[in-house]
Amino acid sequence: MDQLRSNELKAGQRLPTEKQIAQTFNVSRSTVQAVMSRLALEGAVRRQAGQGTFACRLDDDMMVRVNLDIHNIQSFESEMAVSGDHVSYKLIAFSRQPVSLLVAKKLGVEPGTEVNTLERLRFIGGDCIGSEVRFFSPDIVLEMSAHALETLGGHELIEDGLGLRIGRIEAALRAVSASDAQARQMNVASGAPLLVRSHTLFTENDTVILHGESSYVEPFSFRYAATVRSG
Repeated sequence: MDQLRSNELKAGQRLPTEKQIAQTFNVSRSTVQAVMSRLALEGAVRRQAGQGTFACRLDDDMMVRVNLDIHNIQSFESEMAVSGDHVSYKLIAFSRQPVSLLVAKKLGVEPGTEVNTLERLRFIGGDCIGSEVRFFSPDIVLEMSAHALETLGGHELIEDGLGLRIGRIEAALRAVSASDAQARQMNVASGAPLLVRSHTLFTENDTVILHGESSYVEPFSFRYAATVRSG
């Protein structure tokens, strides 16, 4: 990740193989696979079947930006409810995990800091339509039941479960290829296209609440509203 941040590895450049990385850093192949899966989820690298793993442009380097007006954005669950669909969840994990450099920067903490991390799959009508991972700021006191984690949408968890009001969202959209692990979780082919929305949520006092990633499978789409401010 440091090589990605320092531009030692340029966007589009192919990374060494997992075996080569394991030998270079004297770690196990499974450790490298886990790190690469996390980097792919965060958009730092992309995997292409039969060709290898490539460095990606990080969202901080994106050339086009928009500011999102929270008043023009409904929660994902609210958007689905408009069309009569109900979103349900499968809890994958809720645990404390060390964050990467990218997530640490978003949360304003040191890399490796352990934060509460929520990982879930999303379903509509029994079909998996994507996954989500959310890294909560360590300044946020989390006192939520297992039932809440398994049933409430992201905005509900924050506003109803934590009693915080969302004041601002920073978001970016990108397309990635599903890793082997993602393919197994979401029942899609390895390498299948996924739409990924990364997002950082802030309170009305501009204090960071969480940083997260939501991935959506190809057959699924949703409407996204944004307000562009000049200057």
